[in-house]
Amino acid sequence: MSISGINLNATLTSQLELQKTQNENTDFEAVLQDAIASKDDEALKDACKQIEQYMLSSLFKQMKSSTEMGERLIPKGDYEEMFESYLVDEQCKIMCDAGGIGLADSMYKQMTGAYNTQQNYKK
Repeated sequence: MSISGINLNATLTSQLELQKTQNENTDFEAVLQDAIASKDDEALKDACKQIEQYMLSSLFKQMKSSTEMGERLIPKGDYEEMFESYLVDEQCKIMCDAGGIGLADSMYKQMTGAYNTQQNYKK
């Protein structure tokens, strides 16, 4: 019995990627709101780092997809593409832990400045 006509891997992979993106979007917002509500500077810094990681990951994935030229002799499988995606995500995490490109720092400074201004205005 051959099941080669059933392509569940592509469907499953696309659903997992969509779910991962949706979870990241809600996670960023939830972490950010919790950090602001609890006035926790470390949580706010972590939220800014997560946003920087996501931005860098999206940037590198788009750059990688733009450099791929035509069909390969042996096409990539779904698992190879998923592995490359996770590899880029992990490399971006390591990059941000090492200091990143400064996006998280500037976001943190801007958010704390805006929050302090807002608190002073309410007084």
